[in-house]
Amino acid sequence: MASKEFIYNEFKRFGLETSYHNFNYSALDRRPFANVVGILKGTNFGKTNDKIIGLAAHYDTVEQTKGVDDNGSGVAAMLEVAKQLSGQNKRGVKRNNTIIFVSFDLKEQESIGCNYFFPLWLTPWLMKNYGDEYQSLQPHGVIILDTIMEYKTSSNSQKLLLPPGAEVTFHQLFPKSFESMSSDNFRGDFLTLIYRKTADDSLATSLLKSWSAAKRPQFEIESFPLPFVDVSSLNGTMMSLFENFLRSDHFNFWLVKIPAIFLTDSGNFRGDMVKCYHRPCDDLATMLTDDNINFLSKTSDAIARSIDELSESDKTDFSETSGCIGVFLSRVISA
Repeated sequence: MASKEFIYNEFKRFGLETSYHNFNYSALDRRPFANVVGILKGTNFGKTNDKIIGLAAHYDTVEQTKGVDDNGSGVAAMLEVAKQLSGQNKRGVKRNNTIIFVSFDLKEQESIGCNYFFPLWLTPWLMKNYGDEYQSLQPHGVIILDTIMEYKTSSNSQKLLLPPGAEVTFHQLFPKSFESMSSDNFRGDFLTLIYRKTADDSLATSLLKSWSAAKRPQFEIESFPLPFVDVSSLNGTMMSLFENFLRSDHFNFWLVKIPAIFLTDSGNFRGDMVKCYHRPCDDLATMLTDDNINFLSKTSDAIARSIDELSESDKTDFSETSGCIGVFLSRVISA
């Protein structure tokens, strides 16, 4: 697949330690499948005080779509962040903590790429580089990007992410965000931040701080802290209630007890994506608008700020320098 080669080559161009994680999946004919991994080492690399940060976005799509929003947008943002942070390193910035960038294959096939990543790549890599003490590592965690560029300012362009007839109301679960959304006539003008209350707070807090610092207030953010930590113990009722908050690779990190936050525009619950999610109209003609690109650009800049802070870089000020987000998006889709 040309897209994985493009991601690999960009990681290499940025100076990341880059590799494919190849794997087979017998239920599908094409072999091998591959996750793409790029590593920006911190000075704590190989030590147990390395608070690793991850940024991940799947690059596969369903067959009938170009997948510009789902998930060309996530891959483009990941590449933009990697370019900004690696560029700083090339200019002499030092950071304590290691950053891992990964683009997953087969997310659209029940997150197979992410599920295989843990036992077949991550654990062997940790054992090789951190020894038997790798289990004592306390990573900051991972930021998952999936479908993040749809921006709509029309009233009632945002639907709520609860199933019809749910016994608990959206207002009861997320009173602050519900009040904010309702006062704004349910416009789809915000990034959706999903995390587990307490378990992922440091990641969420850092991202929210960075979002504010990135300015451009017309692009908002809404937080949805979920009222549980141990996802393996969720019963069928709870899984059904929160299904739309769990349907990306962050859920798999939660299962293996790694902190993670999920950033999304809410997919088929907003604007054009209501009709274009996993459909042919998730294409450049529909999605490549100035508003969408500027929204995606702010999201990328906020993530870069957040990861820069979590990596404990030695510089005193942060400035966005790349501005290649539209180029990355077009090249990911055409690859």
